[in-house]
Amino acid sequence: MPYFDSHISTREARELLNRLEMLTLYHDGWISDLLRAIICDEPLKEEYLSSDSHQTCRFGHWLDHEIHDSLRQSPIVSDIRLIHQNMHTAYRNLFLAWQQKRCVSAAEYDEANVKKTAFQLSVSTMQFMIYDYLFQVDPLTKTLNRTKLLSTLERERNRIFETGEQSVIVMVDIDHFKRVNDQYGHAVGDTVLVQVAMFLSTSLRPMDIIFRYGGEEFLVYLPGTGKKEAVAVLDRVRANLFENQIMLKMGQEIRISASFGLALLDPHCEIAASIEKADQALYLAKEGGRNRVVWQD
Repeated sequence: MPYFDSHISTREARELLNRLEMLTLYHDGWISDLLRAIICDEPLKEEYLSSDSHQTCRFGHWLDHEIHDSLRQSPIVSDIRLIHQNMHTAYRNLFLAWQQKRCVSAAEYDEANVKKTAFQLSVSTMQFMIYDYLFQVDPLTKTLNRTKLLSTLERERNRIFETGEQSVIVMVDIDHFKRVNDQYGHAVGDTVLVQVAMFLSTSLRPMDIIFRYGGEEFLVYLPGTGKKEAVAVLDRVRANLFENQIMLKMGQEIRISASFGLALLDPHCEIAASIEKADQALYLAKEGGRNRVVWQD
């Protein structure tokens, strides 16, 4: 999904796939009805020929009124909206030409067919983006998952090899997470994971990337960042996380801390070696008492 909008949940993404499938089938039927009217000389409903048919048809109504708010103005949806309108215009013109001349030219038919193909391709692109989103996003925390991790860091390693800039890998581990699960239950544990992921996301720059590494661990990638800046930023994040208690559904509050292990992404080594350095730093943070930031050279 170029990366798809993360404001929708994985459940909403799956519902979106189903909706697109049904609406695409509807449009196949819409085109079949119009061509049948031409070939069999049958009357066609007025709604097929109105200038705003692209808005009143099921697909157009969904685009304008039912699609998730966070997607309505997204680039892919804007493209589909325009292509969908162009397709309606081409097929309406095809039918009007047949009404006037009782025949259509090959050029007129080809024009409509090209617009139909463009519409189908644009919808397929959106479906591919959704599948990609579902494949690369952790369903609980909505951070990227480990499937996306290696390809992202490999791309970044090649980039900083060329540019010479520094970038940092951060291993984050929620302290005493097993104790949270044991005391409050796994549902509360899930709430803590979601809240920590959201806290990291809102505390860091838009360009920083957060991955669910496994269990209660996250990996954060800070591009264009050196040791001094990374340590300062993550220490601020660490302190703020500890100060902001997490509110549970039953009205209780729980204080959470996390340990952070930092290392440079080394463009001259395998990705695994850089992650291992950050993991060693995380181990030192844990051994040193938790709720701290440790750098590993």
